[in-house]
Amino acid sequence: MPEIGSTVTEAAYIDGPRDSRLKALYDYWDGLRRGRAMPSRADFDPTVIPALLPHVIMYDVTHGQYTVRLVGEEVVSFVGSNRTGCAAGTGMPLRAAEMVIKILDAVTHERAPKFRAGKAHWHPDKDYREFEACFLPLSADGENVNIVLGGVSFPG
Repeated sequence: MPEIGSTVTEAAYIDGPRDSRLKALYDYWDGLRRGRAMPSRADFDPTVIPALLPHVIMYDVTHGQYTVRLVGEEVVSFVGSNRTGCAAGTGMPLRAAEMVIKILDAVTHERAPKFRAGKAHWHPDKDYREFEACFLPLSADGENVNIVLGGVSFPG
């Protein structure tokens, strides 16, 4: 695993958020749990974290399918389009789309956060750019993940 401050090329899982914005998003999510495995969407108040919202992406989870529910301005700017309402992975190269689904599956089945960092190989025009992402489960019933709250940063 790469060390903090090291250059990452191929995207890899990391132990936790390194980017200060993603750390703040994770800390907010973690505080909402209040002893539970995961908070609910009802617990999440976007007005508490306005500076982080441009980096947020939310996926609805329905019968093992993932639909983009919301995309922050920084993510839209990097990707070049707003994919709200689209299936997760839409517009990405096949390998990248499969990886997104794999990560969302892991968060949903394990009911646990996942963190990744590396080069944005999934965006051919910007594959030289670094990214870091976190994926955090939300649950309406305390048992099943119905939303994955993501955060993405593009340092540099």
